[in-house]
Amino acid sequence: MKRNIGVLILCCVFLITGCNKTIEKEMPSGFPVPTATAVMMPAEDAEASETPVTTTGADATPMPESTPTAPPEPTLTPEPAVTPTATPEPTVTVAVERRKIIAIDPGHQAKGNYEKEPVGPGATEQKTKVSSGTQGVSTKVPEHVFALELSLKLRDALIAEGYEVVMTRETANVNISNVERAQLANEAGADIYIRIHADGADSEAANGISVLYPSEMNPYVAELSTDSKRLAQAVLNEMCDATGAKKRGIVKRDDLSGTNWAQMPVILIEAGFMTNKAEDKKLQAPEYQEKLVQGIVEGIEEYFEE
Repeated sequence: MKRNIGVLILCCVFLITGCNKTIEKEMPSGFPVPTATAVMMPAEDAEASETPVTTTGADATPMPESTPTAPPEPTLTPEPAVTPTATPEPTVTVAVERRKIIAIDPGHQAKGNYEKEPVGPGATEQKTKVSSGTQGVSTKVPEHVFALELSLKLRDALIAEGYEVVMTRETANVNISNVERAQLANEAGADIYIRIHADGADSEAANGISVLYPSEMNPYVAELSTDSKRLAQAVLNEMCDATGAKKRGIVKRDDLSGTNWAQMPVILIEAGFMTNKAEDKKLQAPEYQEKLVQGIVEGIEEYFEE
């Protein structure tokens, strides 16, 4: 009996196995064949392992393949735009010529000082510091008064032309020697030194204008001779043209302490003869003085333009 049961079980096994193979052959392609269910790992084990569990059998759903994530493209930071720096304009320096400085010495003073002083730097020869000058034969006007009056008008005219003017005196009641006057001009840094005087002579007939300057043989200021001579000639020409006065010429003089202590071109103007009656009256006339001033200014400008 038991043998028969065992044979029966064995036959059933063969039948089932054969049926399965027949079914696999007869099933359409792609139809899933029932198989044993895969055993899944517990969730916590799956997370811990980080290895995906695959199923076996034809009916298992394939796990999607992980697509590798491409590394991000590097972000290119644009370089900041370079703003070209403008080339600075070159600085143009304009040389502005300083104003010329003119020193004016109105000759003499109200009261002469007859003490002595060296005629030049280092000289042993002595000369009177300053005299009171001559006087108008007709008008009786002292030379120091005329010299100051003409010098003040000359000062104003030169300032109007843009010059800087230094005066050795502006009143009559001073006590300034000829050496001290030259030193005032030197300290002011004057470009030229103009000394204003009037002339006198024993002969009443003497008249006209002359201009004195240091010679090239002057033992103290020989280096000033050339420019002083040029200044003297320009001023004499213009004064005579403006006034119609007689041109007596330019004269070399090396015995004048006020000239010998100067450090710039220097001239002494003898504007006319106060010992000549007609010329004395002219020298006191305001309109004639204006002509004298005009000539001096034009002569100075001619000198600076050369």
